[in-house]
Amino acid sequence: MYKPVLIYYDTLNFQEDTLMYLKKNFTLFTFSDPQHDTEEALQKAEALFAPMGFMFDKNKIGLCTNLRVIATPTTAELHIDSEYAKKRNISICSLKNQKEFLSKITPTAELTWGLLLAVTRRIPSAFDSVCKGNWNGRVFGEQTPRMLSAMTLGIIGLGRLGSIVASYGKAFKMNVLYYDPFISDDEYTRCNDLYDLAGRCDIISVHVHLTKETEGLIGHKFLQCMPKGSFIINTARGGIIEEDALLEALQTKHLAGAGLDMLTGEHLPGFKDTLNEHSLVEYANTHDNLLITPKIGGSTIDAREKTEKHIVDIIIKELNKRELNTDKDYSMELLNKDLTGTDN
Repeated sequence: MYKPVLIYYDTLNFQEDTLMYLKKNFTLFTFSDPQHDTEEALQKAEALFAPMGFMFDKNKIGLCTNLRVIATPTTAELHIDSEYAKKRNISICSLKNQKEFLSKITPTAELTWGLLLAVTRRIPSAFDSVCKGNWNGRVFGEQTPRMLSAMTLGIIGLGRLGSIVASYGKAFKMNVLYYDPFISDDEYTRCNDLYDLAGRCDIISVHVHLTKETEGLIGHKFLQCMPKGSFIINTARGGIIEEDALLEALQTKHLAGAGLDMLTGEHLPGFKDTLNEHSLVEYANTHDNLLITPKIGGSTIDAREKTEKHIVDIIIKELNKRELNTDKDYSMELLNKDLTGTDN
């Protein structure tokens, strides 16, 4: 039976069960990363994965003469030239619009709350202090202005993750405000605009997609509208917060702290090579009020297993929908795959 050709890259680090599932349904070409694939494989591929950190631009996609599907196991598609893919009638399969499925994937919201607690209570610094032989909790208590139940939490983007984090805030007995021009929820207080939200909140948590409209959404004006001694958490995307503005707000102590799970340009080639020179990383090395994690939001074992399998199912569904190469004898398992539960 014919199986469609798919390119997989080891840098994705899929679980063994997922790899077995891929081999069962596809003729698999495997390379270490997109810098080491071959023109021959690209020409044969009917589907391929596009890992973050590598650009799939017109030049790359142009080599793929038989390509029908580009897949990425993320909600972001910034590293893919979607306009060119559309012109070529190539489908992009991602987790971007998988609302029903993603409603059960919660680790990013959980990390948001972990960063919030860690930053406001200086938990990593307190741990380091103990490891150095110091036992003085008062110094860390003096850096925590108020208990969370006496603070106001502001949510930018009350979508799937924003609403989960808002519910955590409510569970901690916080006053919860939000700004979202597309969603209304009477359970929380809606602000008129971003700056109204900024001026009324002790902690801001960002939960919007990175688009042309949201790039640089949080800049100098927004941060200066926030009360002195407030905090900001971003587990959405790098680029939404202007990093120069954030650094200045931390250096001047206008902000008491920040927690980030990403940095601007993380999806671009070469980002990791200059990480030590990044201004925020340099600041974090000498200050305890900025925590940066390397995009670990969705990285629990069970979440990875579920999202990997789901993106493979989306590829299969898309190939079936397009009725690729109808003259080829696809395996019955592939053609009969029941994907009625996916939200595409």
